[in-house]
Amino acid sequence: MDIAVSVKDITKKYSLYKDPWGPIKEVATRKKLHKDFFALLGVTLDFPKGESIGILGKNGSGKSTLLKIITGITEPTSGKVDVQGSIVFLDVSSGIDSELSGYDNIFMKGTLLGYTKQDMLTKIDDIIEFSELGEFIGQPVKNYSSGMKAKLGFAISVNVDPDILIVDEALAVGDASFQKKCMAKMNDFKLQGKTIIFVSHDNHAIESFCSKAAWIHQGELITYGDAKFVGSMYGEFMSGRKPIESILAEIQYEHAINQVAYATKENGFSLQITGILRNQQRKNVHERFQLAIRDDRTGETIMENLSSANQGFTVDFSEKEFPLFFKPGKFSFWLHEELAEEKEVEFSIWAGNAAISEPPSSGYDRFRYHFNVQQNNLQLAIENIEKVEQQVNRIWIEDELLHIDGIAFVRGYETKSPDDLAMKFYLTELNTFKRHAFPVTISETEEITENPAYNPQGKVYNFSRFQVAIDLRQLEIGSFESHLSYIMEKEPQHQLLNLVWASKASEYPAEPYSASAYTAHIQTANKYLRLEKRAKL
Repeated sequence: MDIAVSVKDITKKYSLYKDPWGPIKEVATRKKLHKDFFALLGVTLDFPKGESIGILGKNGSGKSTLLKIITGITEPTSGKVDVQGSIVFLDVSSGIDSELSGYDNIFMKGTLLGYTKQDMLTKIDDIIEFSELGEFIGQPVKNYSSGMKAKLGFAISVNVDPDILIVDEALAVGDASFQKKCMAKMNDFKLQGKTIIFVSHDNHAIESFCSKAAWIHQGELITYGDAKFVGSMYGEFMSGRKPIESILAEIQYEHAINQVAYATKENGFSLQITGILRNQQRKNVHERFQLAIRDDRTGETIMENLSSANQGFTVDFSEKEFPLFFKPGKFSFWLHEELAEEKEVEFSIWAGNAAISEPPSSGYDRFRYHFNVQQNNLQLAIENIEKVEQQVNRIWIEDELLHIDGIAFVRGYETKSPDDLAMKFYLTELNTFKRHAFPVTISETEEITENPAYNPQGKVYNFSRFQVAIDLRQLEIGSFESHLSYIMEKEPQHQLLNLVWASKASEYPAEPYSASAYTAHIQTANKYLRLEKRAKL
């Protein structure tokens, strides 16, 4: 592979002084009065001939410093740069004199780029036509708008036919039609086999235009490779979804989910995941990691150690081991590593080629389970098979007992006796995810059968009323969310689990309940029932 530009171990150090007399004072006192700032630190990159390579990084990361070193505008503190071919730095604002006309600037900037006046005479018609400046080409540039000035600079740079073109955030030039023409010109350069180095903080532009990309952060090279992969990592970081520590851990290893297999049996849902996790020397390192599954809504997370399996790993989860975790919701999958000094690193495991085995119906299907891969990450969605209609009609507290009275039913499922169904009520502490289960009393109600809107088919929902009594003294201080489990005791024997719906605010306590050592707050602002228990000071 031929290399157009080779950058070897480049470091650029600046001395930062607190006052402008700092350098003189430093010489006079022979004391160090400056702070070393490394704009680049040990960066090594090879830019292949004929490819479009992107350089990503937020403002101040060192991108422009690297370009100036490649083009010879500035010298590195240490390291070496080797450039094979003529090079143009497409910076639309540099080399333009506001006092000169656009026409004269074409010759002046051409001279700065190493071309003779005769060379520029052969190109000038193409430059003027491309710039779309028309009769304004003879006017002083100081009379141009910023867009016109940018058009002139771009037109000169892309019409001098370099071997290597460096583009520094220059594609957002002029109006939409001119931007389209700029991109067409850039694509024409690609077809001619030119080497293009495209610098931006827009990962989408890099992913769409470049084959490879490098990401520089605080002067250091984070990663270099496929543009879509690097762009995806950079986008995750810039969006705040992943810290830099997680990114560094993720690109340090080769990792993938190969197989996902799940089943529903009498003892509940079970899941097995197999995959690989290796370091850059292709040695297995899974003994240092756990596979984590996270409830994306609550943040609740369960983890299991990775065990060896045919040069890879396997990990098993079961509902029996983690009761009430695999409930309706959305879940993501992560690799979790615990480091020294109580530090932790997490990153999502690649699942772009994962094979997902769909099991046949077992007769014990409590919920619907949907595995899919989005942006190369494995996701699980769990849904109730049917819909529970529910409502909390009344809430009151008496003698430190929290009473909840409501209705719950499934349309079409007849409940002629209390033996036709069962219900369970759960409170989950939101910080620790500790769960409390409470018995539910089921009784008869005429409210449903008398309402044709809820009973269009004349089905019988006589037994749909539920009552719960919770001893507040048994709960720890904290915030709790509530779930109601609805269990069909006859065919089709589905079990459904929902957050408890509570929208009748007028029927709930308006003020906190006050006991000797705590206060209890009923919260239904989002229509779902929550409870908060606070200690009295």
